[in-house]
Amino acid sequence: MVSTNTSDFLSSLHDSLLVTIISLLPFKESVRASVLSKRWRNLCRETTSLVFKESEFVTLSEFDRFIVEPSVRGRVFFVGVMLDWVSKFTGNVIENFEIHLFLPTDFERDLMSLIEFATSRQVKNIVLNLSDRTPTDLISSFLICIFRSQYLQKNEQDVSYLLFNLLYVRSLTVCSFFLQVIQDCDYPMALHGPMKTRHLVMRTNMHPNDFGGIKIFLNSCPELESLTFDLVTTSPFVRVWSSLVIDPVTHWLTSKSYDCLEKTLKVVKVKNFRGSSKELHLLQYLIRNGRVLERVDLYEEKGLDHKQKTWIMAGVEEVQKTLKKDSSHLKITLYNA
Repeated sequence: MVSTNTSDFLSSLHDSLLVTIISLLPFKESVRASVLSKRWRNLCRETTSLVFKESEFVTLSEFDRFIVEPSVRGRVFFVGVMLDWVSKFTGNVIENFEIHLFLPTDFERDLMSLIEFATSRQVKNIVLNLSDRTPTDLISSFLICIFRSQYLQKNEQDVSYLLFNLLYVRSLTVCSFFLQVIQDCDYPMALHGPMKTRHLVMRTNMHPNDFGGIKIFLNSCPELESLTFDLVTTSPFVRVWSSLVIDPVTHWLTSKSYDCLEKTLKVVKVKNFRGSSKELHLLQYLIRNGRVLERVDLYEEKGLDHKQKTWIMAGVEEVQKTLKKDSSHLKITLYNA
């Protein structure tokens, strides 16, 4: 419980400072703060950081986890909270805008509306995490596969339109769901004009089904300066019954280069690096084609044993062999967990 002295101290602060403090709070705490008084309600509507996490509002039962989807009532409430909040937003600029919504079935247009709102406020950083839960069995994966098929049949144009709304975002984070869905649009390599993204983060486990999406973004971001792969343990969205078999070695050896690799990309980061063949072949592709690449920073996954660490070191040495004689300016660094 907040003491009277603390309450008085906060009330004495300037509005701009309080907005900064509120912007650092989790969204659910901002909602709670907004009911304290009219002043707090108005200040909360000016926050410069909006992080909407479904997990803060929707609790999954064991049955919900088994069938992948959370309760419909909880999801409707959560989406309603997001829409209500942005409809009453009074600020001018948003620094950070995040949506963590598991498989947005039935909420595609709401998602589009939220993205349009963020871009209209000159948003600087967007995170789209549409696959933040991990199915634990084949049945769950099968249900996701069914969902994906239905989603594309009804919303293919919406997916490309979503990308159109991200054209001017400078910092963008996308998940495996987005990487896989976007490549099934008509002519995905030429959906819209070039994006202005300078800093791109991809949450993926390097499943071959994500490779097409990775290339689409490399092609779509000609001004890209930094590229980060935030590796997850397992992919929550995989086309388990796809008839297409992708060999990482052949795929990246035969892939073309892109403008960002030849002109602007200077930094590549890999978080939770494990030294798998899929990671190594992609890194070698980036190094081979990265003409202005200056740094490759590899952050070792936590909790690895000695044997696994040795494997990672061998992988890094393999990547080093990709370096050309004129690439002495490129520095590859492995950071221990």
